[in-house]
Amino acid sequence: MEISNSTGFLLQTILFLANHQYNNSLINLIQNRTLSAESNATTGELSVPEDVRCYGVYGCFPITYPWIDEKRPVAYHPQSPTQVDVRYPVFVKSHTFHPNYIELNEPAKVRRLGIHPKGRIYFITHGYIESGDRPWIQQMVHALLDNDPDQTATCIVIDWRKASNPPYTQTCANIRLIGAITAHVIYMLYVELGMRDLDRVHLLGHSLGSHLCGYTGYYLQKDFGLQLGRITGLDPAEPLFSDTDPLVRLDRSDAKFVDIVHSDASEWVSKGGLGMYQPIGHVDFYPNGGYNQPGCNDPMTKFIRKHDESFFWGFQEFFGCNHLRCHQFFTDSVVHRCPFVGIGCESYAKFRQGECFECDRDGHYCIEFGLGARDSYTRLVENGIIVNQQAPLSVYMITGEEPPYCRSHYRVMLRVSDADESLIHGGEIGKMSLELHGQANRRSGRMDFSQDPVYFEPGQNYSAIMAGADVGVPLKAMLSWGYRTNPLNPLTWRLLASPRVYVQEMVIQLLEARTSVRFCPLNQLPVLADADNELRSDYC
Repeated sequence: MEISNSTGFLLQTILFLANHQYNNSLINLIQNRTLSAESNATTGELSVPEDVRCYGVYGCFPITYPWIDEKRPVAYHPQSPTQVDVRYPVFVKSHTFHPNYIELNEPAKVRRLGIHPKGRIYFITHGYIESGDRPWIQQMVHALLDNDPDQTATCIVIDWRKASNPPYTQTCANIRLIGAITAHVIYMLYVELGMRDLDRVHLLGHSLGSHLCGYTGYYLQKDFGLQLGRITGLDPAEPLFSDTDPLVRLDRSDAKFVDIVHSDASEWVSKGGLGMYQPIGHVDFYPNGGYNQPGCNDPMTKFIRKHDESFFWGFQEFFGCNHLRCHQFFTDSVVHRCPFVGIGCESYAKFRQGECFECDRDGHYCIEFGLGARDSYTRLVENGIIVNQQAPLSVYMITGEEPPYCRSHYRVMLRVSDADESLIHGGEIGKMSLELHGQANRRSGRMDFSQDPVYFEPGQNYSAIMAGADVGVPLKAMLSWGYRTNPLNPLTWRLLASPRVYVQEMVIQLLEARTSVRFCPLNQLPVLADADNELRSDYC
């Protein structure tokens, strides 16, 4: 069953209105019409908090505190297992395109699905108004199966499309039951396949699916005394979950390792961000600060062309671009295997200022993004570098605008000479940019020193954090700058002398390689405006 275009379009209309700060009454009107249109799929009747709804082996689902409080003023009970109708297609290397399905009532059949009991088992799930056959899920399945080092991995999709329809509050209730059902499925695999533990079971959920994974981890511990190896929350949904009790949302107690990718963490009310900013895992990754992802301000036509001229899917990705980037980053890290590392810091602002660029010093831990995050974190703990495991670890990194999204990080310190020639010439204003060159003609791409023009003054040091393609240890740097003149500022007038900056040296620190390189211009020649100026280590 495909998602109806009208339902998806309506969701994006709501998001569009929220993002553009239109009148809330209009948004409410659209939501009310959505509820009316979906009346055949759900009762739409407000649940009574004193009631408790039970569904056999899956347990009972109250909606008293903390399920209802000032953050969640409206609550529903989950619909029945028949209504949510969750499916579990199983993908293994031999059945990548035509999966078999787990039969909940026939446990013994899971032995014939090709699941390797000692291999990695990934559960992947979608979010609100989505389905298990979305292209991003198919891409993630292929990436995980094709790049599994042991070639024994299994991917199981949690497809709950029939329970993901509006109203949103009903969907939030449904994922509680789906989490309980999924816990029983995992326990069934554990028993039938003779698994020793769940250390190699990894759940990945997008948006509301993140919290669904959290409920699964909770019920596995509560009902069976088993703990999941890992949960990855891909931009966990913010509305009705941010700043709530840990029982209500995904949290670090739901698995042995919980990592979060925040990509649309702008405030929901004012800016329409769909994801949480609150750190809730062992490690919380904030690519590009956790919002306003590069490339998401491109024209809509680019997104439509990306989806083979499909207006609907292009339109949906255009308005949900930041929210979707999280799983694109994760899949990209599996496929390309290029350096994808973040560093712990007190804030994104301090990260961009270069205050947290020393790996594993002063609480600034370098953590690998993607599948390697758990091993990276575990090594830091085992080596005694991370002492307080209860403290939240917020990790920041910069990505590119399109695949491959991974970038190497560079802290650049540029020193302007205080020699007589530089002092006599004086300062200059402009925008500096840099490109690093490595072996085999590898190039970082052009990286800007700053967004705005900078006044480069003799005897001063200037620092910036940059990100570009991986070049290994750079062999040379091509430095250029665009001169900017202002008729109202005499400091920018250059009537008799050509614009130039007397760069004494440039020290480049490589985060991923944990080393630094020093470059200088040939014979201390000045860096001329609007030209590529070559700097090398042997010129120093």
